[in-house]
Amino acid sequence: MSEITLTNSFNTVTNKTIDTQKLLSMINVARKSCGENQIRNNVLIERVKDELDGETYKIFVGHKNGAQIEIIEMNIKQALRVAARESKAVRRVLVDKLESMHVASQKSGKSQSGLPEYRQARTLKMSVDAITNLFDLMPNLSDEAKQCAAANIVNPIVGFEAVPLPALEQKYYTAGEVGEMLEVSANKIGRMANKHGLKTEEYGKYFLDKSAYSSKQVEAFRYNDNGVKALQHAIHGVEVA
Repeated sequence: MSEITLTNSFNTVTNKTIDTQKLLSMINVARKSCGENQIRNNVLIERVKDELDGETYKIFVGHKNGAQIEIIEMNIKQALRVAARESKAVRRVLVDKLESMHVASQKSGKSQSGLPEYRQARTLKMSVDAITNLFDLMPNLSDEAKQCAAANIVNPIVGFEAVPLPALEQKYYTAGEVGEMLEVSANKIGRMANKHGLKTEEYGKYFLDKSAYSSKQVEAFRYNDNGVKALQHAIHGVEVA
């Protein structure tokens, strides 16, 4: 639950915290350098609240250009997670600055008390970059598959469910499972799906799966109920109900 405090001060950074005014400035500088549109304070506030839902942070009421604004103070590790929502190009600029800020503040305070947190944050940043690179290599992955992969990589690092596992609204079947249903091989399921153009969102989604021939992770299409019916019709000539 967030802690709400009234104050007029903002734009502050300590060796462990940063507020949204400072973070907003950093994000917009990074976005501008990458040719992306800037964002407003209210957009960042909504993003922070969504990302840090259920966690402890401070909310302040401040003033800027004569208007009352909401300001959130969070720790650097939380700010790094908010920064991870940006595009790859912006994230690289932004995360590097947050890390540099954290290291510089530690040196100025001559304290190593934040070193474990910094190492964890750096590991998180490296993991997020690895996830992004993985997704770049597998552009067909469904949003559910991406969220699941991110959850399995990020959550063990941060020690809690920072990225929730997706709730699948329907069951998806592998080519092997569909093959057993229709009494044909998994290879034939794949060939028929390709022949009839069934590897679309109407008939299923791409998920991460282990290659049958190596330890590599590969994109694998899984079929929903519509996909199973369409394959049944294509293979056995049975009308789809």
